Amino acid sequence: MNIITYVKKEDINLVKIAEGVHQGEMLPEVMKGVYTSKFMVQAGTSAVPKRYSDRAVSLFIYKGTGAIISGDKTFEIEERCLFCPDFDNEIYTIEADTDIEYLELSQEMSEEDWKHHEMYHIVLPWFNTFSNWHLYIEGFRDSELKSYAVLHQYYLSRMSLGEVKGPGEVRLEPHVHLELYQWFYGLPGTDPFLFKAENEQIEVREGDWICIPNQVPHIVSPMKAGDHIDYVWFEVVVPGKEICPYYY
Repeated sequence: MNIITYVKKEDINLVKIAEGVHQGEMLPEVMKGVYTSKFMVQAGTSAVPKRYSDRAVSLFIYKGTGAIISGDKTFEIEERCLFCPDFDNEIYTIEADTDIEYLELSQEMSEEDWKHHEMYHIVLPWFNTFSNWHLYIEGFRDSELKSYAVLHQYYLSRMSLGEVKGPGEVRLEPHVHLELYQWFYGLPGTDPFLFKAENEQIEVREGDWICIPNQVPHIVSPMKAGDHIDYVWFEVVVPGKEICPYYY
């Protein structure tokens, strides 16, 4: 059984679901209750994403310009951004001025998740842009390789997101997460890089989507000196392994 599960960009099956809107499901069922898809919205059209009463949802928009309209609020898409809707409580649309691409990442809410959600969560809907993402330090990599917090852990149930970008030849060390399943997506402009997990490795290019389970040592490495790495990671805590003080 492979540790690294992946789908290459060219193998993502994009299906037309509305005029100017395509969806491609990615790596279904690698973690129970977690769903990941890629969406494309053509310039001059709009998308009305499906709303869920039982899923926490994050939309990571990495390409294009336009706006998200949610109720009486308008959020301008001018750079990479994240939008988390308020479950099914409000209709929202994505209007594309230029071609937009985004990842829809969602997690089913259990009874325990709802209990924790009532105790602690960010106010929804929530919109966050690259200019406001928080830089943070990870001891297993040099500071030249920038780590950005996009969605902090436990802001929205058990999911979190971040972006890593910068020169790939800086110091990197293997590390492990005991409680997290992780997904990684090569963003536009990244050079190819190697993703290693235990004794497996795969070359990741722009548009590739990979996943590893928890408790697996892993590392990202450049293909050659001078390469620039840029990827988004998505994490979901395994139920029962929560370590947030707000989880009662």
